[in-house]
Amino acid sequence: MNLSDKIKRSWWVLLSFIFFLNGLGFLYIGFKHNNRNWVIEGIAYEIPWFFYFIVYAIYGFAYPANIIATFATVLMLICVIRSIWVAIKLVDVYENNEKYTIRQTNLNNSHSNQNNENSSSKFSCCICILCIFFILAVIAIL
Repeated sequence: MNLSDKIKRSWWVLLSFIFFLNGLGFLYIGFKHNNRNWVIEGIAYEIPWFFYFIVYAIYGFAYPANIIATFATVLMLICVIRSIWVAIKLVDVYENNEKYTIRQTNLNNSHSNQNNENSSSKFSCCICILCIFFILAVIAIL
């Protein structure tokens, strides 16, 4: 894979550098590669900006909005680092496609039960992240 192909496949990283849009890059790449974790991560990066706009509409640029904007900016920096890391790993996947291809296997019932338990724990993690953002927003409003 040449350099121009790598840049074309990693354009979504640029969205991480834009305020208010930093999570959209992860949403795009998550939907493109059918990776639910990246979609959830993109939503998690966008939630503070959503709360910021709500609090800003109510209070203006006062104390609660400042706290949420600071928190969202820190998350944006984390998003930039994480998106660069994911893009580097994806280039490795693109270059070594045969190494990362999924082979079909037969599963017995004991493995399918483990997969169901694993998916429910991922869902509970999502709910936990959303609750944390909600609690921070309520604290910021008060």
